[in-house]
Amino acid sequence: MIRKVLTMSFRFRARQIPLAALGVSLGLVCLSAPPAQAFPFFGKKPEAEAKTPNAKGAPRVQGPKAAPVDGPSATLPTQEQTAASKPASAKERQAARSLDMINQASFWLGELEKNPSDAEAALEGSIALRKIGSAERAVQLAAMGLQVKGESPQLWAALALGLVSGGENEPALQALQKAAALNPKDSNLQSAMGVVYDRLDRADLAATAYEAALKLAPDDASILSNYGLSIAMAGDLKKAEDMLRRANQSPLAPPQARQNLALIVGLQGRFEESERLASRDLPPAVASENIAYLKAMLNGGENRWTQLRQEKTN
Repeated sequence: MIRKVLTMSFRFRARQIPLAALGVSLGLVCLSAPPAQAFPFFGKKPEAEAKTPNAKGAPRVQGPKAAPVDGPSATLPTQEQTAASKPASAKERQAARSLDMINQASFWLGELEKNPSDAEAALEGSIALRKIGSAERAVQLAAMGLQVKGESPQLWAALALGLVSGGENEPALQALQKAAALNPKDSNLQSAMGVVYDRLDRADLAATAYEAALKLAPDDASILSNYGLSIAMAGDLKKAEDMLRRANQSPLAPPQARQNLALIVGLQGRFEESERLASRDLPPAVASENIAYLKAMLNGGENRWTQLRQEKTN
């Protein structure tokens, strides 16, 4: 429900801050995460998992197992079974990338069943699984890929963002630092570090990370929006509003950037303007309900807002 989304925005340091897909945008911290079991099969753990890091620092995760063969008397595979065991062609893999995320996850998991050392399938599967809410499984697949390509910045990023989505902040920060060292020009990684630092109540380091991200991508609406909410939680609503207005100047700004601006405008008591902004993306009844909730929350004045910002220390 939208009211819950707004509540998570007010308290985003104390809550998990979900991220969207690497390579598209990091998303906005006001969004609620999909359920962990968005698709039951993908949420299951593998039968065996060894968590001891290897020499390159990537956790060891046992990949999909092939079905056992019962010796010489086993039935020979049919022609159809033999064809099904072959890895998909480059053309088939490219076509799979246009599928919805659930079917993408299913496709790449199938490729890993054929070949657990398929680093491309591990990467693509990890990204798809994270997008449908299976953060833990996404981490497992990225770790599988790192057993094969231990210096891949894309796989380290996939591992990091899976950890972020699962709320594993300290391991996520380590993985993000590794990924950023391998690919220092990726603004998404710097912005993700800002989000993690915000979760860890390190507003100073979060600001440094967001500034680094903006040097690489000055007009990225998602970075600007995340940074704006970070500034708001530090107590500077006017500066946060300016940052969010910058975000909304981009023609590529997602609706969530405007909702974040509506939130900050409302927190300053400009309810009519806030409702107008929110109504551009939400049904009027929902926008009105959000404004009513804001008014009730601010009924105690500045003391109530201060109390909400201080909840992270309780």
